[in-house]
Amino acid sequence: MSWPWSQLGLPGPTDLSEVRHAYAEKLKTTHPEEDPEGFQRLHSAYQLASRMARQQKRREGVTPPEPQIERPAPPPGERQKFNFDELLEKGGERPRRPREDDEEQDFDYDELLQEGGEQPRRPREDDEEQDFDYDELLREEGEQPHLHKEEEEEQDFDFDRLFAEGEAERAEARRRRAEERRRAQAQSQAWARERQKAKDWTQKREQWQRQEQRSTYDRERWDQYRQQEDRWQNTETILHTVEMMYNARAGLEAWQKFFQSPMFQQNKNSLDVIFGLEDFVSTKSLSREVQFALFMAYGFDKGVSRPELRPLYQMLLPAWKAEKKAKGFPWKIVFWAVLIDIALLFAIGPVLDSGLLPGFIIILTLGVIGLAKGWFKPAGGRLDRRKTLLRLVAGVVLIGLTALLITKGPSLWNRVNIQLLTRDPREQTSRYMEQDFGEKMGSLYNMSAYYASDTYSNVFYLDSDPNNKQFLAGPDGDRDVKNGQPGYTTNFPEMMMLWALEDFAYQRKIYNVDSVDRDQKLNRWETGGTFVITLPADGAGEVITDLGELLEELSQEQWYQVQTPQCELVLCSRQMIEGRLILFRWHPEDGAFDAEGVRELYETSFAHSYCAQLIRELELDWDFIREDGEHYTLTNEGTAQMKGKNCYKLFGLNESGAVAVEYYVDLETSNIYCVPGNFWETGNSEEQINFYRLLHWGDNLGVVNLFYPWLQVN
Repeated sequence: MSWPWSQLGLPGPTDLSEVRHAYAEKLKTTHPEEDPEGFQRLHSAYQLASRMARQQKRREGVTPPEPQIERPAPPPGERQKFNFDELLEKGGERPRRPREDDEEQDFDYDELLQEGGEQPRRPREDDEEQDFDYDELLREEGEQPHLHKEEEEEQDFDFDRLFAEGEAERAEARRRRAEERRRAQAQSQAWARERQKAKDWTQKREQWQRQEQRSTYDRERWDQYRQQEDRWQNTETILHTVEMMYNARAGLEAWQKFFQSPMFQQNKNSLDVIFGLEDFVSTKSLSREVQFALFMAYGFDKGVSRPELRPLYQMLLPAWKAEKKAKGFPWKIVFWAVLIDIALLFAIGPVLDSGLLPGFIIILTLGVIGLAKGWFKPAGGRLDRRKTLLRLVAGVVLIGLTALLITKGPSLWNRVNIQLLTRDPREQTSRYMEQDFGEKMGSLYNMSAYYASDTYSNVFYLDSDPNNKQFLAGPDGDRDVKNGQPGYTTNFPEMMMLWALEDFAYQRKIYNVDSVDRDQKLNRWETGGTFVITLPADGAGEVITDLGELLEELSQEQWYQVQTPQCELVLCSRQMIEGRLILFRWHPEDGAFDAEGVRELYETSFAHSYCAQLIRELELDWDFIREDGEHYTLTNEGTAQMKGKNCYKLFGLNESGAVAVEYYVDLETSNIYCVPGNFWETGNSEEQINFYRLLHWGDNLGVVNLFYPWLQVN
């Protein structure tokens, strides 16, 4: 590739439009201020390539020009006159008018016009720092006022816009680079300042730490020196005092006072003091009392706390054993005296009741005299006052207790016996109830530490099932069975009744009997006294008969005979919107349970009453098709077949007593069949009775299917 095409980035000679396009692209990356030399080369290459492209185009599409007439050159200094028409025919540009100072520059305008060149600019005085007039350059490069029409059509580039875009992009790039340099410089300066601050602070902190360490070290050294000096002085003082007291034969009180002094207690664990006392005790013959006082001053009676104290402990141990042996005898006497008193307390009652009182008094008197004689015997020819006093006190206590037992023996024995047997009112209540009811029971409060709280203070249990069969009981005054005062109150009969009914309901798979109590959120050892047995709407006749037999058996039990349960037995239906449908209420005080009468009432009316209440709660007891009119009176019409099912039949009577609606209720499938009163008389049949709609019964009671005839035959 040759120049100028290589400068423009073109592979070789090409047309004028591609030259202009390549020049416009190069202008975006070559700025006159940043690269003046490169811009000058680019501009020169563009001019030469443009001329060559125009010449090539003229050679291809323009007829050969006519021969030109040579004209003589004008004399120097004379203004040259141009034939602009002729110049335009040659494809050149209109030359500038020559100025007066053009004498120094002689341009061959013919040659320039033939080559398609541009008018030269007159050099200015400040061309050393050449400032480019971009508007003029663009005019020179892009504006050709005298081009032929064909060339004007090819000129499709807006060089002002292209150059402005390149200039804006370069300016924005320069601005961004300058902004990044400023930010980087500011960040670098900030980091440098922070590093310098951190470095200064680290240096100051290290300096302060070194100063603090030096101060601490100096203080510690001084404290150690002072403590060591004080320890040596105190050690010398203690050992010198011990030596002086030994030489002066000081009494025991003086030694004890010295061993309890603050100086000795504060320095007794010093190794120098310990070693000094070891030498002193091993070389001097100290009395047993002094050695014992030193033993107690170190607390050796509780053990040796440090290994270095063990040699001194071994030296003083014989004195401690001897002192303990000397002081232990009176305490043994007191212990045995108290033990004998307790034994006599339990033994004196049967002896007094047996009639052997004279012999017992003689034996006891001799024993006391002999024991007292042994106590007061001097030991080693000397009388120990402290031991003698202790023995005398023990003897007086024993003799006085003996006299008290002799004079007040029978009454005191009875009182002690009663208090021992009745020390806990719960045990007394349990014993009374076992005697009355014939059942073995105990207090849950005394059963284990887990139940030892106010919650279980009055809770008792049956031994047969302590986890489930629990009840309430408590003391209630003095026991007088003849006057009807058992000495306690309890709900045991009511709970026995409840447990029996629960087992009965579980065996026959019917609803629980304690639903009312559960609603009250009572504990398992409590009951509200109302026992509810929920019966199905039909088919429970045998259950009622069995219930009568159960109540008859319970009435024969011992606990039932002792105390009749204070409760109420309720036979009713399941929960409905407006409550339960009550069949029968029975109280044990009313007498025997009439099972046959209750069963007859159940089988004749209970199911129809249940169905009537169901119809009323579903709002079917009036003209529900039109939803207006009066409410009907529901009557019991026995049973009837409907759709192959045995249903309970009810009539809905209007105010005049006529049958307005017939109801057939199938409780097994929850279906209700409703037909008008004249449905059968008008020739209708069961096939016309079809499903009508679904009815929701309360919130949690379930759904009921309503059937009604779609067509009627008149």
